[in-house]
Amino acid sequence: MHLIEDPSESFGKDQLSYWLALAQCASGLQLWKFYEKFHSLRPLWQANYDELVTIGATENMGLPWLSPRFVDKFIKKRQTLEPEKLYKALEESGATAYPMEHPAYPAMLRHIEDPPAILYHLGGLPLSELEPSLGIVGTRNPSLYGQKHAKAFARDLAAAGVTIVSGMAIGVDSYAHWGAIEAGGRTVAVVAGGPDHCYPSSNKPLYKKLTEDRLCCVISEFFPGINPDKWHFPLRNRIIAGMTKGLLVIEAGEKSGSLITASQAFDYGRSVFAIPNKIDSPQSVGTHRLITETKAKLIVKPEDILTDLNIAGHRRRKEAPRAIELFGREHEVFELLGDEPVHFDRLIEITGMGVGELSSTLTMLELAGVVERLAGDAYIKA
Repeated sequence: MHLIEDPSESFGKDQLSYWLALAQCASGLQLWKFYEKFHSLRPLWQANYDELVTIGATENMGLPWLSPRFVDKFIKKRQTLEPEKLYKALEESGATAYPMEHPAYPAMLRHIEDPPAILYHLGGLPLSELEPSLGIVGTRNPSLYGQKHAKAFARDLAAAGVTIVSGMAIGVDSYAHWGAIEAGGRTVAVVAGGPDHCYPSSNKPLYKKLTEDRLCCVISEFFPGINPDKWHFPLRNRIIAGMTKGLLVIEAGEKSGSLITASQAFDYGRSVFAIPNKIDSPQSVGTHRLITETKAKLIVKPEDILTDLNIAGHRRRKEAPRAIELFGREHEVFELLGDEPVHFDRLIEITGMGVGELSSTLTMLELAGVVERLAGDAYIKA
């Protein structure tokens, strides 16, 4: 496994081991400031209580966070850790570790007020190839309108060379990831557990794609093997907001977690975009509030975002579309279609599906570009 890309001593096994251990004892900025001062984390790992307190009290060191109270807690935590064991566990997980010192660590993320000390990475897309990037977030229970636009916006933006960053949650997140994948574009999932942990488990097909495709990856600030926890999700959201140039909110309810992500994006000086919906849509109460009560920008087409972020002229080399994997009902309906039109009512009879479920399934197949709707409510394979 490739743990670190730079072969120099600064990124060797010993230094990475110290980062892995000390990331559990101090914040990213604290470690970064210490590293800038000493060009190594070894002194922080090896120094005793008196030495650390002296460093913290030395004015020209610029490390006042090494207060006696902090150092006492730090020493106790440090005594429970074994850097070599952490390094071995990382090796066995297959993940890659990118400390803040690493040149591939997203530059925009490094400059937020509480950056992760380390990003753990799985997948084929290197962290050095993410720009330009846009976060897309929204409700876990999107309407057909939200499903359609999450996928369509992600697809068109990814086709224009934008990396789509989201949280791999059910709902808008998943549709955004799939839209980017189906366009042959880049997409990144920021998760709330270790990068080797698929959550929710129902997203295994998407997780498999994200970790195996050369244009996708999964990243996290949590060490491999750590399960998601409720308090991890706001931390996950700040990474989405912090590492991207802007954030697109698609259908957010009144108390949606997406509004927290939008607030974080505003705090970091990022552009926030929102798609309008019907005024009586419960999934869009939060989205409309963003538009009317904040500096969020109402957008109606992907080009609005490209222009605002000054990446309208950025076009990647067009690649052949990747094969689409279909599962469950989508696969079942797709297999029923051929070159001869099949009417919607006939599909209901064959599948036993309800009108709403079949409509949703056919919409997703149309967005994937594998099914075409004809006049008279009939369908064929595209």
